[in-house]
Amino acid sequence: MKKIFLYLLIPVITLASCNKILDVKPTASISSDIAISSKAGAEHALIGTYNSLQAVGLYGRNFVIVSDLAADNLTWTGTSQDYGQIEKKPVPADNSIVDGFWAASYDGINRANNVLDALPSIKDITQPVADQIGGEALYIRGLLYYNLVLHFGGVPIKTLPTLGLSSIDAKRNTASEVFNQVIADLEEAKNKLSTGKVNGRANSYAASALLAKVYLSKFQMEADQPSAELAIQESTRVIDEGGYSLEPAFQTLFSAGTVSAESIFEVVYDLQNFNRLAQYYYTRNLLGRYEVAPTSGFIQSFETGDLRLAGSVAYDEKNLPYCIKYNDVSGGTDRVYVSRLSDVVLTRAEALAYSGGAVEAIQADVNLVRNRAGLANTEFATIDDLKLAIENERRHEFAFEGQRWIDLVRTGRAKTVLGIDAKYTLFPIPLSEMQTNKLMEQNPGY
Repeated sequence: MKKIFLYLLIPVITLASCNKILDVKPTASISSDIAISSKAGAEHALIGTYNSLQAVGLYGRNFVIVSDLAADNLTWTGTSQDYGQIEKKPVPADNSIVDGFWAASYDGINRANNVLDALPSIKDITQPVADQIGGEALYIRGLLYYNLVLHFGGVPIKTLPTLGLSSIDAKRNTASEVFNQVIADLEEAKNKLSTGKVNGRANSYAASALLAKVYLSKFQMEADQPSAELAIQESTRVIDEGGYSLEPAFQTLFSAGTVSAESIFEVVYDLQNFNRLAQYYYTRNLLGRYEVAPTSGFIQSFETGDLRLAGSVAYDEKNLPYCIKYNDVSGGTDRVYVSRLSDVVLTRAEALAYSGGAVEAIQADVNLVRNRAGLANTEFATIDDLKLAIENERRHEFAFEGQRWIDLVRTGRAKTVLGIDAKYTLFPIPLSEMQTNKLMEQNPGY
C-alpha cells in the first residue's frame, strides 16, 4: 500500500510548491483534509471515488477479464504473459495484473475513507445529503473489500485515510473479519441511501443486492446459517420493492443508449473515461488485441436454443470466437455491470438451494432467467441437481462480467470444476505489497 500513499500524496506536494497562478485543484486523487472541507468538496471527492472503479485493474479491464480467465470461460490468446499466468496457475506473486487489482482496490478504498473521514466536520451540508454521500462511499468500500476477500482471503481492513508513513504497514485481518466489515458497511449504506435511481450511482437497492451476495458467500464459506436467511431477505427486497425488471431480450442488456431497466449498479464510461474491454476481447481482424477468447468448452456448454450464446459470443471472418458483450473497440464506452436483476434472482435461488429451501421456489427463480434466454423450465427437481443448475445458469448468464471465479470459489466448487489445488483458489498477495508492508503474510503455496 506504499505506492498508494505516494499516489495520493503527490498532488498535495504539488499544491504546496506551485504558485497561485498554476494551482489546480485535483479532481480525484488528493488526500488532504483541505480538499474535502465543504459540501461541494465532498461531492467532488465522491465522484473521484466512483472514478476509482473505472481503473484498468478493476472494471476498466482486468478485474472483469480475470474472473473468467482464472476459471473456465476464457483462454489466453494474446501476447501478454501476465494473462497466461492467470489461466495456467499458480499465479506468480509478481504478476502485474494481480498487483494492479490490489493497488486499484486499495486506492478506491482510500478515496472512500477520505470522504467518510471528512463528512462529520463539514458545516455547509444537510444530514440527508451527508447520508447520501456517506452511503455511496460505504457501498464502494464494501464492494472493493468483497472483491478482495474472494480473491485473496483475509486482507488488511483500513477504515481511515492513509495519510502518512505510519499507517502503511498493516496486518492481514481474517476473511471472517473482512466479511463482517463489508456487511457493516453495506447495512449502513442501505439505511443511508435513497431509493432513487441515477445511472452509475449506488442506491439503497444496490446495497441490498450486494448484501445478498455477501451474505450468501459468508453462509457458503463459513457455514453460517443465519446468513442464508439474510441473503434471501435482501434479494427479495430488491426483487419485490426495487422496481427493476428483466429485459425482454438478453442481447439488449449490452446495447448502447438507454439505461436498462435491469441495471441495479453499473460502472459508467465515456470517451474521456473509457474502458478497454472490447479492445482486449475483439480479434485482430476486428482491430482488437484478442488477448483472451471464449473457450470451446464454454461455447459447447450452452443448451440448444439458448439465446445467451449469440448475445455473448460471435465469430470473425476467420471463424475465431470472441466476446461481444463489449463492442466499442475505439471509444471504450461500453457499460460494465456490477449488479443486475437476474443476478439477484439467481442469488436468491442459490441461497434457497444451499439452505434447503422449497424446490418450487428455487425452480421459479431459475425459470425466470431461463425463460428470458429462450429456454424451457428447468427439469431438475432435487436440491443437489438445482445447485448445479444454478451454477450452470450463472455461467451462461454472467459470462465475461467478472463473476465466474467468485461463483466457484464461494461455493467451494473451484477445486472440482477447475481441477486445481485448494491453495490456489486464493491469489498471491502481490510481491510489491510483500516488499513494502513489513506486517504482510503471503498466502500458502506462493
